[in-house]
Amino acid sequence: MYKFEWDKETGGVILVSSSTSDLPSPRPVFYEELDLLGFDKYWEYPKSEEPLLWNIGRKYYYFGEMVAEVRGGNIFEDPKILFTDKGKDLKLKPIDLKGMIEKNIEPLKVLENEAIDFINDVYKKYKEKVDYFIVSYSGGKDSQVVLDLVSKNLPPDEYIVIFTDTTMEIPPTYEVYEKTKEYYQKLYPNLKFLYSKK
Repeated sequence: MYKFEWDKETGGVILVSSSTSDLPSPRPVFYEELDLLGFDKYWEYPKSEEPLLWNIGRKYYYFGEMVAEVRGGNIFEDPKILFTDKGKDLKLKPIDLKGMIEKNIEPLKVLENEAIDFINDVYKKYKEKVDYFIVSYSGGKDSQVVLDLVSKNLPPDEYIVIFTDTTMEIPPTYEVYEKTKEYYQKLYPNLKFLYSKK
């Protein structure tokens, strides 16, 4: 499994086989999250489609430096934002995703090939024992990757995509689901999408 190091050039991360850092994997942070937490009162940043920084736990990292931590907060109370010296009065620029991907192309290919092997092994092992395989789709990044890998490796009439609406989704989740459904059904007209609402 890969670990990561911060990339000061792109603002992203570089996947490495070993690292001196024991930090868990970071997740990308978009402007919507910053707005929701109230960072817009302290920082300048664009409303970009690209992520702006990274989060681990409740700590925020920008170009490899911890710049803020969020404490508390609930439906009735705003969270408290604690800034480090490097986090004061920041003007954020988006992470250079293209540059980050280029720097990580080899480990990404390894991970992709491992996932494809796993999908194919499970398919061969169980295809005579089940009626359909199911791709559970949430509209998030992880399920998007799984759907993409499965769609490239299994016949479209051998699996079903199921979206479960918890009724607590944000509007962009529904938009992503509809666009994804439209895209994949153009590529694979036999692919079935099912919508389940709680």
